[in-house]
Amino acid sequence: MTLQTAVVGHPISHSLSPLLHNAIYKHEGVDADMHAYDEEDIAAFTEKMRALPIHLAAVTLPHKQSVMQYVDEIDARASDIGAVNTLLNTDGVLRGYNTDIVGIEAALKGVQVSGKDVLLLGAGGAAYPVAYYLKFKGAHVFYHNRTKEKAEEMRSRFGGVVEDDLSSISPGRFSLIVNATSVGLKLSDPLPIREELITKDTTVLDLIYTETPLLKHTSAKGARAISGLSMFVAQGLEQERLWLDREIRDYGYTALLQDALQKQSI
Repeated sequence: MTLQTAVVGHPISHSLSPLLHNAIYKHEGVDADMHAYDEEDIAAFTEKMRALPIHLAAVTLPHKQSVMQYVDEIDARASDIGAVNTLLNTDGVLRGYNTDIVGIEAALKGVQVSGKDVLLLGAGGAAYPVAYYLKFKGAHVFYHNRTKEKAEEMRSRFGGVVEDDLSSISPGRFSLIVNATSVGLKLSDPLPIREELITKDTTVLDLIYTETPLLKHTSAKGARAISGLSMFVAQGLEQERLWLDREIRDYGYTALLQDALQKQSI
């Protein structure tokens, strides 16, 4: 019988998770199939996961934090991060993990952050593993979020500074800027920051895996632009490693997703 896996979020129509994971199953010879679930009620989804059963679930926005109260066990690192993006179902027992941290490590490989000033945009479930990684690497983290209280929660958890007003920040202040908001999902979206903050010496990571206005502007400045695609692939491979209990390598999956994204943009 074909085993069921899922990606759950709201909205979810843009997700490439089924394409990635089903390609992995085909290559690895696993009789499994991933479907997308557009769910506002994450509690109801966890019950559905137990009942069907769904063996693995990739959890995306906006449920990475709210899902934690509905699982039976949480991995120690996911607990430290404060967000879960992966659920494993073992005989009805749901365990939560965070593989986004593996993706962030992959995306920022070779980027020096120790002792550097880093601007982190956003304070939702996607931002937490970024803050965890930056703290671990010894960066000086500055948080900016439209809801200051949420940024303060991150500061209290990971340390750093809440930067409520970016209008007075001088160009080039931050060596790395990370966008962990949803601004940029639409090509018509404005830049999430003043364009002057990006200079040719700035590195910009956008967790969105399409080519966003922020990444386009960064490239036009001659600066290093990193899309969320490398992070997305790495965290997805780690999800399958956890479930299948074997090493999963990138057998052309990045190229497959790049092709899909290119077709979407036509």
